[in-house]
Amino acid sequence: MFNTYKHNTAQEADNTLNFILDIIVEGTWDWDAKTGHVERSPGWYRMLGYEVDTLQKNVFTWENIIHPDDYQRVMQHFEQYIHGKINNYCIEYRCKKIDGTYLWIVDQGKACELNSDGSVARMIGAHLNINKQKTAQNELIKQNQLLVEGNNSLESLLRNKAEELEKKNHELEKKIEEVAYLSNTDSLTGIANRKKFEEELEKEIARSHRYNHPMSLAIFDIDFFKRVNDSYGHKVGDMVLQKLSELVKENIREIDSIARWGGEEFTLIFPELPLHDAVKAADKVRLLIAQMVIKEDLMITCSFGITQYHSGNSIEELFQRADEALYLAKDLGRNRVESLL
Repeated sequence: MFNTYKHNTAQEADNTLNFILDIIVEGTWDWDAKTGHVERSPGWYRMLGYEVDTLQKNVFTWENIIHPDDYQRVMQHFEQYIHGKINNYCIEYRCKKIDGTYLWIVDQGKACELNSDGSVARMIGAHLNINKQKTAQNELIKQNQLLVEGNNSLESLLRNKAEELEKKNHELEKKIEEVAYLSNTDSLTGIANRKKFEEELEKEIARSHRYNHPMSLAIFDIDFFKRVNDSYGHKVGDMVLQKLSELVKENIREIDSIARWGGEEFTLIFPELPLHDAVKAADKVRLLIAQMVIKEDLMITCSFGITQYHSGNSIEELFQRADEALYLAKDLGRNRVESLL
């Protein structure tokens, strides 16, 4: 026999649960696959150095803190479990802390509710901090290698060399980050360039397919932009592109993506938005653009074409529909949003 908690009301039970979750050192999570909402315990935030409840409560928060080298392995394991291909969800990987360093955790979870097709509708799990064990394990492996090779006497020298190498690696990582930023960023506007956009689109299509979430794509450009360059010069034209990019970036959601496709043409990705909601979001941006004063005698408008991703669509098909919608907006008088399903 064992004792269990007994409560008179649901509120008392909730209070007990919340107290327990608050003192647990490790992090627990509760994912509702139907809504995409993820509830995380205070310990989860503290384990990674974040203030409690400061991050978005969705799967994007989780995916974005997984170490890039572990990401594909974790996603493959997760998808196999939620689609019933394996019986247990348990995997070790690294999570990014608020200071930029990574922490080894073991992630365990279990489906507590299923859909009619057998896929996971709700899942609860926990992230257990195993960083000390992993660090000790890796150090033991290194020591064993030294013993086998008869190099234990060089341990002090190797430690110094390792520190020097770590410093150089840190400098190299900074350089790599700078190069990555330059290769992924449009130099004039500071937003993502075409290369980065294509990478993000492939990633969002995979997410849409994985979680069965909607995702919409928009293409828009500046109406009669050639007249701006001809009348005011290319310097003012560049200023128009910069101000437009800044305005749009500040008025879309954090999970949305904007990129400069080329010239005066731009693209937008709306994750988790079906077509009718994406049209509303784009129209809000369109109105803000039309109200923006570039300079005393200069204002601009933009035309938008939007479509929604459907399972099995290729990137080419997605772009073709968005492009056709953009041409429709221009044919109907410009400064408008048109969509094709």
